[in-house]
Amino acid sequence: MNAKRQTLNPKGLFFATLLIAGFASVALAQSLTLDSALAKAKDQAPVASAQSELDDAKANLQRTLGDPLLTRPNQVQAQQRADLAQANYDRALYQAQSSIVSAYTQVLEAQIQVRLAQKGLELAAKGVEVAQIRQKNGSGTALDLKNAQNKQADAKTTLSRANDGLALAQTSLRSLVGNFDTLAALPSPPTMPDSQAVQDLFAKSPEVLQGRQRVELANLQVEVLDPSYAAQADINSAKARADQAAAGNKELERGLGIQYDSLYQNLQAANRALAVQQAALANAKETQANDKKRLDSGLISSLAYLQTELSTIQAELAAQQAQDNYLKALYSLYAGGK
Repeated sequence: MNAKRQTLNPKGLFFATLLIAGFASVALAQSLTLDSALAKAKDQAPVASAQSELDDAKANLQRTLGDPLLTRPNQVQAQQRADLAQANYDRALYQAQSSIVSAYTQVLEAQIQVRLAQKGLELAAKGVEVAQIRQKNGSGTALDLKNAQNKQADAKTTLSRANDGLALAQTSLRSLVGNFDTLAALPSPPTMPDSQAVQDLFAKSPEVLQGRQRVELANLQVEVLDPSYAAQADINSAKARADQAAAGNKELERGLGIQYDSLYQNLQAANRALAVQQAALANAKETQANDKKRLDSGLISSLAYLQTELSTIQAELAAQQAQDNYLKALYSLYAGGK
């Protein structure tokens, strides 16, 4: 018995092709989020290099621990190498993430600056229109019109520069995370770390870890020496080196402590500025909503409402910059200011 073979008519094939193309377009146009951008940090060369060193240091530690002739100095040195490799990897990752955060937020700011320039141009065009009307009815002069036209020309230049700035910011971000179509807005800002979290970051920094490792090795060299087989002069020299290492590390940690305190103070200041700008944006939005009602009721002119819209976008830009500064300060703290 012959089976019937169904064929798709040309019209059905056309719509099926459109449907597939539509799904493909949606997939390709997915928005890049900050989290997905940060995930690209591991692909950067310094992070990959640090990961290779970390893997090798961990493998070396396992080989060392499995050595039946293991000595204490060899164990300590292998453990120190692995610990330092981990700290260097964390630092490299934070630095890469900090660069991505800076580039990502720059694009968001540039997008608002374009909108601000567009609204400025719209306001300037309205100003030219008003100047023309006033000149015709005798309440304005040719000089007033010329000034309005000059402002419009300046607004066009500003918009062109804003578009160039956006293109440059997008190129910079693509160099770090690859191609993207659109950016998602930033999520709610992370909670500011407390002082204990900052102390933990300080203790895990490569500089602090390396300084403490030098002290540990110097003390170990003293501990493994015994008068039964080592000259007292050698023991005294080892103790002197240990004292020097401790003193040097104390000074190192003092300087680094000041640096981390400064980074934390910058973060606190950015957090306060963010709260101020968010409140200002909320007020600007409320003012715009009220002015829209007044415009609809004929209580204010369309020119006045355009100025209100411009002010709202300015407040939006200030709030975006404040949020961006908070994020950049946070990742700068994570990266030790590097």
